[in-house]
Amino acid sequence: MSDWSTIAVITIAILSHHFLSTRTNLYCGAIVPTAFLVYCGWTLFTNHQIIMDHPIKAPLAILFVLFILIVDWGTGRDSYKKKQQNELNKMKTQDI
Repeated sequence: MSDWSTIAVITIAILSHHFLSTRTNLYCGAIVPTAFLVYCGWTLFTNHQIIMDHPIKAPLAILFVLFILIVDWGTGRDSYKKKQQNELNKMKTQDI
């Protein structure tokens, strides 16, 4: 894959993950981290080459990216809850 297509795939994955994290269903945000773990597990256990010169770098990189995805998932959930609370506050003020 060329560099631009790799960047495009990563950008689309991050944007779709953020979009899914802010949806009503809690588990929609788990789709991208789960797909990432499945891909990384397949890559590591089927002896596909990951260009890392030290054996500990690949698992650390995987854990780092997974941490970022989980933090983004939490941020999206907080954003959804805040938006929902704002809508409830608007409804309460209109009732008064």
